[in-house]
Amino acid sequence: MKRRGTVYLVGAGPGDPGLITEKGREALGRADLVLYDHLVHPSLLLHAREDARKICVGKAGGGRSALQSRINRMMARAAREGMTVVRLKGGDPMLFGRGAEEALFLARSRIPYEIIPGVSAALAVPPCAGIPLTLRGVSSSVTILTGHEADLARGGVDWGHILRADSTFVVLMGVKNLEEIIARFLSAGKSPRLPAVIVENGCTPRQRIVEGALGTIAARARARGIVPPAILVVGKAALRRLASPRRARPPLAGVRVLVSRPAGQASRLAGLLAERGAVPRLCPLIEIRTPRSFAALDRALVALPRHNWVVFTSVNGVRACMDRLAVMGRDARAFAGVRLCAIGPATAAELSRHGLRADCVPRSFTTADIARTLVARGAVSGKSFLLPGSDRAGSGLPEALERMGGRCEVVCAYRTVLSTEGMAAAGRAIRGGKLDVVLLTSPSAAEAYARAVARSGGGKVRLPLLAVIGPVTGRAARRLGFGVAVAGTAHTDEGLVRALEKYWNTK
Repeated sequence: MKRRGTVYLVGAGPGDPGLITEKGREALGRADLVLYDHLVHPSLLLHAREDARKICVGKAGGGRSALQSRINRMMARAAREGMTVVRLKGGDPMLFGRGAEEALFLARSRIPYEIIPGVSAALAVPPCAGIPLTLRGVSSSVTILTGHEADLARGGVDWGHILRADSTFVVLMGVKNLEEIIARFLSAGKSPRLPAVIVENGCTPRQRIVEGALGTIAARARARGIVPPAILVVGKAALRRLASPRRARPPLAGVRVLVSRPAGQASRLAGLLAERGAVPRLCPLIEIRTPRSFAALDRALVALPRHNWVVFTSVNGVRACMDRLAVMGRDARAFAGVRLCAIGPATAAELSRHGLRADCVPRSFTTADIARTLVARGAVSGKSFLLPGSDRAGSGLPEALERMGGRCEVVCAYRTVLSTEGMAAAGRAIRGGKLDVVLLTSPSAAEAYARAVARSGGGKVRLPLLAVIGPVTGRAARRLGFGVAVAGTAHTDEGLVRALEKYWNTK
């Protein structure tokens, strides 16, 4: 009988990805499947393994969400298959988040589970906004309420009784029904002059604060366009709002960035963005798959000694060749006597991980510069080149080498496939206005992005800024009708992030 996996109900914290617990982060690192809510900071998914499946099952401010019964079935099915599951929930899973319902379902289904508490927004957002929840001589208790429409209608809370207390009141999920909630405070005898504060996107660089009196706070919030997620704080302690601690503002603070790299290759770029305060959203627009047949690649690898050079144009090409050599019972020694050219430092680093050192790493990644670099080494005329790459690779480089007297063998080492799931997710994000920038790192990603835009409604929606890693991707994007706002001068992840940072700070 297959051993059942464990489900971890993990609190993701209130918004700042640094506020997740160490135990929660460790659970993410072990997960085979992550089911996460909409309010979970995307950077937290970087703690999960690159091969872990990550599915958003939450909703945004009244939008559609996965049915709770479906979430329950997904957890149970994965656990019964022996998988480790993390159910990642905003704030604390046991406070107004259906975590208790999910725990009860798992217990009834005899599925092993563990609850890993998180920092609740109710307790973290007010202090991050400078609001003391308790203050000696002013307020010695805190009352936490939900303003969710279903909970208001259910009538399970005697608001009149609770609101008579002299407490600091924190109301979660109350923006949609703000006027009704305020009316309940006033009906319970609270003064319309009682201090009130609304905090939107608390504990994040996009935090906004609206202050006022209880009787006017709803109008002030509507005038400022406050939207979920936001919390309402009511009570005398709110009058003593402290100056928010001054922190150095990172260069890309709060910038929402779609990272289109394939699954398993996006974490480094996303990490660079997160370090600079951006909010990366991993959305692979392309997938890397094996060739339909390995025959051509196998023949090329067996015949390696007949070539003078192997030119690797991507990390994927290196991985594909090394994986295939392993299947054939061979290793890096197969490249003995063959010189290696790596296009870009990331490709050179991948070779190094397999004990291979690149003989040539062109500084620029354009076809002309690669060819010139090889010519400068006297390494083209009369030489034989093997180019293992994508089935979608352009013909520019082999044609340039052949014009200079080289002989080229181009072989498909992997396939680049447009991701249906990624394009659909990108289309939803564009349609919902949830992106500031889209990063494209290949012509294939540009093609997939064009399809995602078409799915989102095309010209009927405001498109985010477009940033490309280099000129080849830029040309592909422009051919598809897009304007390019940012282009990396150094065609690397670091160069792309630096270019975006420079652009954002001169807007």
